Amino acid sequence: MTIIKWFIQLAVKFVLLLILLSIDYQQAKSTNLNEQQIKRIAEAAIKEFQIPGVAIAVVKNHQVVHSQGYGSISIDSEQLVDEHTLFKIASNSKAFTSASLALLVQQGKLSWHDKVVTYLPNFKMYDEEVTKQFNIIDLLTHRSGLRIGAGDLMLWPEPTKFTRQDVVNNLRYLKPVSEFRKKYAYDNLLYIVAGEVVAAVSGMSWEDFVAQRIFKPLKMNRCFAGGVAKQHNHNSVAPHAIVNGRLTILEKNRINNQTSIMAAAGGIKCSVNDLSQWVSMLLADDSSSSLISQAQKRELWKPRTKLKLSNRMKEEDGSTYHSYGLGWRISDYHGVTRVSHTGMLGGSMSKIVLLPELNLGFVVLTNQQSSAGRRAIVRSLFDLYVDRSSVVKTDWIEKYSNSQSKSSSKSSKNNSSSLAKNKQPKKHVQLSIIENCSDKSLRERLGNYSDPWFGKVSLELNGSRISFTSDRSPRLTGDVFWYNKKRWWVRWHDRSFEADAWIDFKLGSTGQVIKMTMKPISSKTDFSFDFEDLNFSPLAGNTSNE
Repeated sequence: MTIIKWFIQLAVKFVLLLILLSIDYQQAKSTNLNEQQIKRIAEAAIKEFQIPGVAIAVVKNHQVVHSQGYGSISIDSEQLVDEHTLFKIASNSKAFTSASLALLVQQGKLSWHDKVVTYLPNFKMYDEEVTKQFNIIDLLTHRSGLRIGAGDLMLWPEPTKFTRQDVVNNLRYLKPVSEFRKKYAYDNLLYIVAGEVVAAVSGMSWEDFVAQRIFKPLKMNRCFAGGVAKQHNHNSVAPHAIVNGRLTILEKNRINNQTSIMAAAGGIKCSVNDLSQWVSMLLADDSSSSLISQAQKRELWKPRTKLKLSNRMKEEDGSTYHSYGLGWRISDYHGVTRVSHTGMLGGSMSKIVLLPELNLGFVVLTNQQSSAGRRAIVRSLFDLYVDRSSVVKTDWIEKYSNSQSKSSSKSSKNNSSSLAKNKQPKKHVQLSIIENCSDKSLRERLGNYSDPWFGKVSLELNGSRISFTSDRSPRLTGDVFWYNKKRWWVRWHDRSFEADAWIDFKLGSTGQVIKMTMKPISSKTDFSFDFEDLNFSPLAGNTSNE
């Protein structure tokens, strides 16, 4: 009887072993299949969207199931992207700033509802009452009442001569365009202020806090909140963009050893391998494996500012709501909560997506600013890892490639008509101004102008050219063209900006310039070129004021 019982127990163990081996085999087979499919997705995106390099990580059920690079670090290098290659993550840095504040709240060092002036007495918005009410949550939720991207010309194009203290001081000059806490308008300046709150409360710089309190405990050794020293910068991507129809390296936007004024809003550099550790921590559901408590994650991911729910989100994602939390966008994806954010900065792009209810997360990094390419990769990953067997799979690479082609064709036509309308000359670019201006009107427009927050700019005659220069934004230089007696326009020397702008003059009763304003020529200009917030006055010493 004992022998029979022993044989039965042995048989049960053998059957269980076979089941476990079968499960392991199926999982290994599935993992291998997914690896192959992700490789196909990455390679197809690289080809279709002219993206030199891509890095992708997938976290599922508390495991990093994929972390790999594809393609090359730049078009002029044979070095391949791997899981340790550095990318700029741009606005995905915002989640690290909100997480830093969450850690301080967790430690009892501040409250989400504390007023900003408690920690930064010099903080001041345009409206005094708004200044008094402005709390920590308001810094992170894009509902300040300011115009989208207000004041970003202090930050971009890098490098600028502005400081973080300038950002705090200059907020008082930026006029609101909507009521406080009523309307979403994406901003970067207030995240820089949030970083300064972290510094004020913790007694260390924002960069040191993030490095010591987040990167170090999570062993994110290939993440940098500040500059990247030369010895750590041997494996980093070059940023790229399509400039004048050609894939181009944006040399001035490469990762370097300089600390960025806008680090708390968009300055972190990371590898996909380290970001997978960040995502794993965020998805962890117990305090022992999560740096941030569940209570504080709920605060970070609580919908606070309503966002537009696009037709694309309704049709492709089955979304029914869309909001902004604290450093994260919150929506639903076919019935499950989606927490995500994007990043784009001068030739680099990122996206991080969390589906907490499925214990699933994705990281996608690219070194070319193709939104269509990034979107196609992310949606392909959704189809690969989210079980929706009843739905016909979509070839997102093909779909977004076709969509991009149509958009590019339309944009090209619009640009052609815009150039004709603006009478852009082919040669002797400045002669059109000189020929169309009397000596007096030309003299009255040339000289130095000052804006309360942006500082001094100059319109100067150099032979047959008129140049635009900025004292505190050295890269913002261009050639100025005639349009009519009250309007000129500037063509920036750096064509990657895609931000040519009108220069409008307000004239006094005798024809003298009393104000100069600017605005983008194209409606597609990136909002960080916030020319609309500039209000220049002629400086004493201009010819017109003599």
